[in-house]
Amino acid sequence: MILMKKNLFHLLDIKFNIKTFQKKFRLSSVLVFILFVLPLLSSCGTAFVASKQDDILTQIDVWSAENEYGKAFATLDYVKTSHPQYAELQIRKKTLLTQATEYELRIDKQIKQFIATNQWSQALDLIDQAKEKYPLPKAENNHRILAQTEKYLLAQQQKALSSIDQDIMLERSQWMIKTWPIYQEKLNTDPRNEVLKKQLDDLNKEAKSLSQKLALLSQQAINKKHYKTAKIRINQAIALDPTQKHQAILTQLKNMSVKSYKKKKKSQNITRKIQQNTLLQDIEKSYYAGDLLKTRQLISELDEDEQNDSQIIQLKQELERSINYTTQRLAAKANTEYTNGQFHQAIKLWEQVLIYDPENVMAKKNIIRAEKVIEKLSSIREKQQN
Repeated sequence: MILMKKNLFHLLDIKFNIKTFQKKFRLSSVLVFILFVLPLLSSCGTAFVASKQDDILTQIDVWSAENEYGKAFATLDYVKTSHPQYAELQIRKKTLLTQATEYELRIDKQIKQFIATNQWSQALDLIDQAKEKYPLPKAENNHRILAQTEKYLLAQQQKALSSIDQDIMLERSQWMIKTWPIYQEKLNTDPRNEVLKKQLDDLNKEAKSLSQKLALLSQQAINKKHYKTAKIRINQAIALDPTQKHQAILTQLKNMSVKSYKKKKKSQNITRKIQQNTLLQDIEKSYYAGDLLKTRQLISELDEDEQNDSQIIQLKQELERSINYTTQRLAAKANTEYTNGQFHQAIKLWEQVLIYDPENVMAKKNIIRAEKVIEKLSSIREKQQN
């Protein structure tokens, strides 16, 4: 009897454990379904449900207005040929593709504007929002506008960060160059200070690291033929860690700078020679065309060496004789006009004399004299009329 009771209790206990396990298992299954299965189904669930509706076009238009192109295209992919709106939906899909492309182009433009104004947070938020509305399938990652926009954004961000890191490094290097001797002086004053020794040891390690980076920047500047920048960087590197390698770069830079200067000077000389030859041709043309003033101006633009050339000296002498002859002829004609009572015409001729010879005192006096005569004659006429 006792044995039968024990067996009965044992059976009841097994049955209770089985039920408990079944409850736990069902609860775990529900949790697994909620936590893992539902999120996986949610991405395609909307499209599947929408594709079963009769009026899909209306839903597509709503998503299009909200820029939810991912949902719209996913729904269209689920629609079967037996659906009553299938033909209309295929036509709508072409329009939707155009709208989606326009959306990508707008996003691309806005993000580039954000980049140009250093609004990186807004740019990153916008690209995330766009990717959520119009996801990027792996098969299309290489040719979608949105994918290229994201690559451009990340590349520009990395470029900006690299530039900032370089600025920080350069500022740190300048600080190190100024500060390191002060720490050394302090340690010389307090040679038993172990904490200070450790600080100076850390500074020495950092100085060597910064020196290597500066030397690399100097070499990069040399490759780009930016010798002035290269010289500044290598001198900073030497100030932090005067190694033979850094000294060799400086020597190399000096040699390249000399060669570059000579090459540049030679190029400038060739260019100047061409310019001077062109100028000489213009001088000759203007002189034989009788344009004396232009010839005088062009001669003044010649280099000092060219102006001292014997042919140019001879030309200048001939030019000045021609100008003197012209001014004398104009002055004589002006005097004749003045004698004949043509005072206005005389003034115009004397003004031409001043164009050739701005310091001609006689022409200036004659103009004043003629103007006074004109004024006096005008006063006499007014009195006679009154």
